Amino acid sequence: MNVRALSCSALFLAAVPAFAQQSATKPAVAKPAAAYAGTTPLATRLPVDPKVRVGTLPNGLRYYIRQNAKPEKRAELRLVVNAGSVLEAPDQLGLAHFIEHMAFNGTTHFAKNDLIKYLESIGVRFGADLNAYTSFDETVFILPIPTDTARIVDQAFTILDDWAHGQLMDPTEVASERGVVREEWRGGRGAGERMLQQWLPIAFKGSRYAERLPIGNEASIMAATPAKLRRFYNDWYRPDLMAVIAVGDFDPNAIEKQIRTHFGSIPAAKPTAPKRPMYDVPGNKEPLVAIASDKEATSSNVNLIYKMPAEVTRTVGDYRRDLIERLYLQMLNDRFTEITQKPDAPFLAAGASKDAFFARNTEAFTLDANVKDGGIEQGSEALLKEARRVDQFGFLQSELDRARQNLLRAYERSYAERD
Repeated sequence: MNVRALSCSALFLAAVPAFAQQSATKPAVAKPAAAYAGTTPLATRLPVDPKVRVGTLPNGLRYYIRQNAKPEKRAELRLVVNAGSVLEAPDQLGLAHFIEHMAFNGTTHFAKNDLIKYLESIGVRFGADLNAYTSFDETVFILPIPTDTARIVDQAFTILDDWAHGQLMDPTEVASERGVVREEWRGGRGAGERMLQQWLPIAFKGSRYAERLPIGNEASIMAATPAKLRRFYNDWYRPDLMAVIAVGDFDPNAIEKQIRTHFGSIPAAKPTAPKRPMYDVPGNKEPLVAIASDKEATSSNVNLIYKMPAEVTRTVGDYRRDLIERLYLQMLNDRFTEITQKPDAPFLAAGASKDAFFARNTEAFTLDANVKDGGIEQGSEALLKEARRVDQFGFLQSELDRARQNLLRAYERSYAERD
C-alpha cells in the first residue's frame, strides 16, 4: 500500500494529567499568591453580573434575561434542555437528535411547515438564523427575532413554549423525517467519521459516551416511532431540566412576564420522573493508545490527552487559576509556533489546550500536532519534549510579559466593544 495514500491519526490518553503536574511545579517566574490577591480574598465568591436577571419558576424552569441595546430591535432567545444523547436507552439511539428535528414538524400552535413560513415572514431564515443542536448532554434551540412589535415577541415565546412541551410527533411526519435524519447520518460518513468509530471506543473505554453519538445509527433512525420519541420527550423535556435565555433590545420586565405566562403553566415533573443521571469518563492506570487510519483521510495528526477532574470557577481564586492556565497555554503555544517556523520542524502545526472532555465532570489537557505522513512518532516526541522543558524550567520573564500584555489587550478590546 502506498504510504502516502494512508493518512492516520494517533491518540494517546495518559493516566496522569501532565497539566496538573506542570501547574504544581514552581516556574522560574512564579510569585506567591498573595502578591496578586490585592485586597480581595481569594475565597471571595464571584458575583453574577447585576445586568443579568436570573429566576426560577415554581415548576423548576430557570430563566436568564439580559438587556442589550445592540443590535437595535433584535433579540436572541434560547430554550436549553439538560438532556442529550447520553440519556438514550438502547432502543433510543439517535432519538434525542430526532426530536430536535421534530420540533419543526408540527407543534400545538404550528402545523407542518407553518412554523418555517411564519419565521421567514418576519425575516428569520431557517439554518442561517433559526437553528438547534443536540450534543451528548444537552439540546439547544436558538431563535433570533426582531423586537419591532409585541406580537412578534409573544409569538416567539409561543414557539419556545411549543418546543418545550407541545411537540406532536405526528406518525406521518415521523415517517417522513426518518429519511431526512438518515441522510444527515450518511452525509457524515466520511473519513473523519470512520476514524472516529475506530478511536472512540478506546478513548472512552468504560464510558457511556462511547456508545451514544448524538447522530445514532441507521438502524435506530429507521426504527424511530412516535411512541419511542414521546417516551424520551416525556422523560426528559420537563421544566426542572430546562432554561430559557433571552438577550437583546427589549424591556426585561416584559420579557420576564412572557416567560412566566408561557412557561409557568407547564406541569412540574412528577415524583416518579426519572432522575437525571451524570455519566463520566473513567480514569485509566495505563495509557490508552488508539491508532485510526483511512485511505481517504487528508492529513496525519497526533493527540496526547491527559484526563483530569473538571474544575469549576466560583471564587476569585478560581478565576486567578483560570488566568494562570490561560497564560501558560498561550506561552506554550507561542513556543510551538516558533518551532513550526524552523526548516526541520517536527510538525506542521501544534497546540496545547485545556477543555471539557465530553463528560461534564471530566476535563483534558491536550497536546496535538498536525504532522507529515510518517511523522507521528517524531511529532509526539517533540510535543512531550517541549512540555517537559516547561515543566522543568518554566518560562522566561520576557515570555510571560508578552503573554500578559496580549491578554490585557484582548480584555481591553472586549471591554471597548462590550455593547
